[in-house]
Amino acid sequence: MSDSGSSPARPRGIRLRFFYGWLLVAIAFITMAVGVNVRTAFSLLLPPILDEFGWDRGVVAGAFSFGFLSSAVISPFVGRLMDSRGLMIVVELGVFTMGAGLILASIVREPWQLYLTLGAFVGAASIASSTRGSHSI
Repeated sequence: MSDSGSSPARPRGIRLRFFYGWLLVAIAFITMAVGVNVRTAFSLLLPPILDEFGWDRGVVAGAFSFGFLSSAVISPFVGRLMDSRGLMIVVELGVFTMGAGLILASIVREPWQLYLTLGAFVGAASIASSTRGSHSI
């Protein structure tokens, strides 16, 4: 076989002015920052929630504990889902669920709604969208 000296045709795409990997790093950084800080910012939200609704401190703090419990329960399922379906779909699902929980938290009127939004939605989504997934990107 003789080599004609021509290289195989490469597809011409959009040429970025920067390395595409840095875009992935930036997205992972933002996702991790939001995922981690949403979970730890609850201590900053506790006094305004108590003032706004007049609920007992234990009821409001219970939503925070329920968030950790829900994240512990859902963690094995998220790991299995990452293995079977891939990382990107799980992170996207986690970001969507966290966004839904935060948006719905703005219309909370009863304690059970706080448990559902900031507890279950944000707690479970923090597993899918924070450090576990971003380390694999």
